[in-house]
Amino acid sequence: MSNEQLLIEAIKNKKLIDFYYEDKPIRKAAPHAIYISSKGKENLDAYQYDGYSDRGNLPAWRIFTLEKMENIILLDEKFTEIDDYKTDSERYINFIFKI
Repeated sequence: MSNEQLLIEAIKNKKLIDFYYEDKPIRKAAPHAIYISSKGKENLDAYQYDGYSDRGNLPAWRIFTLEKMENIILLDEKFTEIDDYKTDSERYINFIFKI
């Protein structure tokens, strides 16, 4: 399964994911939306709960480029939609899949 397919499955079923990003240690997040950025990249908006973060300050919203994500694992643990998620955000004009 491709990264996109795995993430669509995770979003559809509201399952947390573990993954590696840019060869950094594992992260844990709740994926909310996949979309094409203004630069033409496939991006994921996810609420990161745990794991590696350059900036720290977790939990927090993060944007991940799909092509930089590796070893995505759908966890059995489910999540609820984060309160400040804006499904009608302008960034999702070219969405692939979202809550």
